[in-house]
Order: sequence, then C-alpha cells, then structure tokens
Amino acid sequence: MMRCLALAQGLKAKGHSLVFMISLTSKQFCFAKLAESAEIVTLPTMPKEHEPPWIMQQLKQLQADWLIIDGYEFGVKYRKELRSSRVNLALFDDNNNSGPLDVDMVINGAQNAEALDYQATAETAFLAIGEPYQVLRQEFFKVDKDNWQNRDSLTLMFGGSDPANLTILVLQLLAQSSAKMPITVITGAAYTQLPELNKVIEDSTLHVTHLHDCQNMAEVMVHTKLAVSAAGGSQFELVACATPSLLVVVADNQKLASRASESQGWCVVMDSQAADEKQIVSRCLALFQDTEKLRLMHQKALQQLITNGALSITKVLEQLSDKQA
Repeated sequence: MMRCLALAQGLKAKGHSLVFMISLTSKQFCFAKLAESAEIVTLPTMPKEHEPPWIMQQLKQLQADWLIIDGYEFGVKYRKELRSSRVNLALFDDNNNSGPLDVDMVINGAQNAEALDYQATAETAFLAIGEPYQVLRQEFFKVDKDNWQNRDSLTLMFGGSDPANLTILVLQLLAQSSAKMPITVITGAAYTQLPELNKVIEDSTLHVTHLHDCQNMAEVMVHTKLAVSAAGGSQFELVACATPSLLVVVADNQKLASRASESQGWCVVMDSQAADEKQIVSRCLALFQDTEKLRLMHQKALQQLITNGALSITKVLEQLSDKQA
C-alpha cells in the first residue's frame, strides 16, 4: 500500500488523475490513507478467475492509460489476462520469482534489482529497477535528518500486521532487561493484538509511546536513535531519515534487498527464521548502548543517495504513453 501511495503522490504532483482499485478486505485498513490521493473503487468479492474481466471493464469505463498492480496473488495467468486489454500494464515486483511477467513495465527500486535477470522474464518490458526508482512518500523528502544530537529513542515497528507477534514479545523482554530508554511502538492498521499490547504496555515499567496506524512516520523516524523494524519497504524510509536500524527479515522476499542495505553500513540484518526474539533483543540492546557505532551508521545513511523514484517512474509512464499514442 505504501509504495502504491508513494507513486500516486508522484503522479498527482504531475497533474495525473488516478483511481485505486482495492479489495473489500484491504479497504478497511487503507481507505483513509488512499482516499487523500485518489478515488477508490472497491473490487467486489468474486472468484479469482472472474477478477481480470471485471477489472478490464472498469479500465475501459475509466479510459485508463495504465494499470499498475502490486501483490503476490497476481500470477502468470492473471497477468496474461490483464495484458490482453488495451491498457498498459506495470508491475511492482520484489524477487522476480513468479514466472514470465508479461507486463509493459517492471518496478523494483531495491539496490539488488539489476541482478535479478528481469531480461529473461520481461524481455520487452521497460525495467524501472534499482535505486533511481525507489518510491517514497513525499513526507520523507521534507525532514531534517542531519540531527544526530537530538535522537534518543528506540522505535519498534514490525509491519502492518506483525504476524509473528514480535511487538509484544520484544517489549516483554525489554521490560525484563529493565531498559530505560524512551521506546516508540508503531503498529499498523492490520495489527490485531491491540488489547494484549495495551495490557503489556500498561503493566510494564518501560517508557512507551504507542502509535497505532501512524500518520507521521517520517517525523518519528527522524527522531529515532535505533529502529528495530521488519525488513520490508520501511527500510527505504529508514535510510531516507538516516536512522540506524536493526532489520528483522520476516519474509523470504525481504532477504536480498535487506542484505544489500546492510552492505551500505547503515543497518544490520537478522533473520527471524534463524534468530528468536531473545537474540533480537540482545542485539538491539547491545547496539543501542554502542552510541559511537550508531553514530557511524547514521553517517553512512546520510551518504546514501535518496532519489524521488515516484517522479522518475511517472516520467517513464508518460513517455511510454506518448510513444503509443
């Protein structure tokens, strides 16, 4: 959702109109964020094989130039059916592991994207890949990130739903270790353990600020001394805020991009399949106490080039549309 929103902001900044087409299930989590940028069309509940024809009918009515899809459920057959429409098709991708892509444009802003051999799976597509095409919401271009002396907090953020329940487990272990630093806990709109989490916070002696469905992520990140975060798309937001980070890989599709980020020196990576919550907390506490190492990680993050990939992608979409006009 966040990278789609970031691209939408770039398109809107250039005067384009857009529509989000989302399922009823997703709508309850992301309506407020997306509605600020565009009209929302709700995909009716129907068998998966009936979705492409319905979508194609909507595209015809909207007189759309492009359909941009993002989701692991859009397989080879699904994409092929969508490609049969007259609308150009673009795909956000992570690992190039879903067969022939059959799209007009591939978007992958990860540092390692050029090593994923998209030429083999998307031979005729424009490849918007690599760091120049990283998409960030506009708020991340407006922060004062060179402010190391003002950072004092530990931020915990384990994704929109935190399926492994790491938020509660890590907080409980931090309490057992008598951690003294200010702690900011961020949970996403899809997080389902709010009553349990609130009880843990209420009963602990930790200094915790809990932000649910946070609307000002850049402002929080730019005041964070160390973030412990799920290693998803948030890693690009963290480096944009020059925030030293412990990235926890919670899904296979996060591994390659996270290791590439680690090589830049501003973060360290742990795999949740190889390390439990005790090891994560132990590494977190050791890092937080090593102020000089964190300062150096902050400096490494400041050296990374942060590009407005949403505007770069918008430019390519415009150029490709003009060629076919």
